[in-house]
Amino acid sequence: MKIRNASLSWIDSNLPFSKRFKDIYYSRGDELAESQHVFLKGNRLTAHWAEMAERESPFTIAEIGFGAGLNFLRTWHLFQKTQRKPARLHYIGFEKYPLSFDDLTRVHSRWLSLTKLSDQLRSVYSDHSSGCHRLHLGNEILLDLHFGDTLIQLENLPSRMQVDIWYLDGFTPRLNPEMWQPQLFQSIASHSKSDATLTSYSVAGNIRKNLQAAGFAVEKQPGHARKRHMLFAKNCQNKTSRESMLNNYGYGKYNIERAVLNQPTRSVLIIGAGIAGCSMAYSLAQRNWEVKVIDQAPGAATGASGNSQLALRCRLFQTDSELARFYLHSFLYTQRELRQLSKNNRINFHNCGVLQLVGAMNKQRDLNPNKLKKLYNEQVMQTLDVQSASKLANCQLTEAAYYFPLGGWIDGSLLCDTYLDHPSIDLITDQVVSSLKKNDNQWQLLGKEQKEIARAPIVVIANSHNASQFQQTYQLPLTTLPGQTSTISATDQSLSLATVVCGNRTVFPEIGNHHNLSASYRREGTRLELRPDDDQQNLMGAQACFQGDYLSQVIQSARVTVRCNSKDNFPVVGKVPNVSKLQDHSMLERHYGQIGKISSDYYLPGLYITAAHGSNGLATCPLSSEYLASLIDQEVPPFGQSIIGALDPARFIIREIRKKR
Repeated sequence: MKIRNASLSWIDSNLPFSKRFKDIYYSRGDELAESQHVFLKGNRLTAHWAEMAERESPFTIAEIGFGAGLNFLRTWHLFQKTQRKPARLHYIGFEKYPLSFDDLTRVHSRWLSLTKLSDQLRSVYSDHSSGCHRLHLGNEILLDLHFGDTLIQLENLPSRMQVDIWYLDGFTPRLNPEMWQPQLFQSIASHSKSDATLTSYSVAGNIRKNLQAAGFAVEKQPGHARKRHMLFAKNCQNKTSRESMLNNYGYGKYNIERAVLNQPTRSVLIIGAGIAGCSMAYSLAQRNWEVKVIDQAPGAATGASGNSQLALRCRLFQTDSELARFYLHSFLYTQRELRQLSKNNRINFHNCGVLQLVGAMNKQRDLNPNKLKKLYNEQVMQTLDVQSASKLANCQLTEAAYYFPLGGWIDGSLLCDTYLDHPSIDLITDQVVSSLKKNDNQWQLLGKEQKEIARAPIVVIANSHNASQFQQTYQLPLTTLPGQTSTISATDQSLSLATVVCGNRTVFPEIGNHHNLSASYRREGTRLELRPDDDQQNLMGAQACFQGDYLSQVIQSARVTVRCNSKDNFPVVGKVPNVSKLQDHSMLERHYGQIGKISSDYYLPGLYITAAHGSNGLATCPLSSEYLASLIDQEVPPFGQSIIGALDPARFIIREIRKKR
């Protein structure tokens, strides 16, 4: 999952030159003016935005060849200045060889008029890992940076996700023929709206031919400065066939989600006020949805999410896979979000780093450090010997460790309160939702004696292990895992613990003259009873991380909660499947294992779930919420189809069907 950065040299007053492609990134003339002429004016941006000024869903621009982000910065700047425009701009950049942070800073120094925006971009920019990095730049601007092979990244996006405008700004086809292959233009066409436009500085004959073959009408227009021509293209695919394709996936015809998108009040209900539900509420509120969060407890975060110290670290894998990428990007996304919330003085993320002792990573099979080094950049994970790890922790550890420099800890209860502190979010407490009922394209939440609690066209189930209590979700294989967290007094020496240390138990730095130790794991039952044996196991597991009698043996207090896992130990995130329809339909046979090819008719309209995040919920819930918010708002998601399939609740139903065949 590591990425190769662009290899640059510098010519003509700090102009970047690609050593790999033997080409300059920008013309020797005025690159800002060229960007304006070819891409902003060429695609008639302000006119397009004026036509869609009342639209709540985002206007989507995709760029092939993001480079240093000049076209993005220019587009962002124009969006800020424009009065009549859609509510939000979603910009998707594809780049195989992203610039390193230092090179990006050097290029940005050329564009003084864009300094304020370029500073904001660099504050969230990642230059080290492949895949999609979702970056929020205020409430109006959403930037997805896809690092890696452009064709692979683009083809992995669901084809039902459509783009309004394309910028083609890769290196010249003569020097970079791999990027400009016919398959790329076919994929661009499959992800384009019926009236999408496209511009490029290049008018090479093979580009025009490939665009025409993909269904675009192509014409030459006057170029910038000394360049005689530029390219303009408009999607002219048969609209009927395109609508037919979208209908097959439930996005062109009438459905609940589409019907509610542009209503004066866009309402959604969320069941559960832990991190899964609260982060879900926050993602939707940022998109101008009116959200009600319903919980059976007297307040938010009364379960496992409410621990006063939760560790943020990345779940490690030895090989690249869709789930390895999901956990990596979830970790990176949460870290960015917590830093941003802390920057705004809304919460305090303690970015002290996390040390995971090597002996505690996998009880069945040790991880191979060499494989991990090949997969993870040092900005994400470092392998340290016991001396180096002990120096970082400011104590004597018993083992070498994997170090997550971006990790740390947060108060889970305060985080949930921060998510809910939004004018578009209402928290309704002390309400037990016993069942869900569909009535006139509205979901009713029913309590005791079938009394209605609330109703809305869209509902998200986010109540942990209770998520399978409903008739619509009871077949999802969710399991409960009780665990006890213990609190001990700090000692004179343990007061200086500088990082989170994870061994057989996790030990947090001191707060309030005590340490939190988490957590025991019980494989049986769901009874929330405190057990002295669990406290002793926590003490033994925690002390085993350190040499000598480092920790106090005095228990101050304890707390027991229940985590939720799935049968395969991965989260359950997506639309709730229509189980009976999946089981009955014979046409499903040819689509086994290809969840992305199953139409939305096989899911319950307007009903979603985010659950089974286990002990990784702080890392995985925020990006999972972003994904569901993208589905609900019908925008391009931050995941490719392979990750979507790995999280989809329908995976369990399909596996059972396959076993019976």
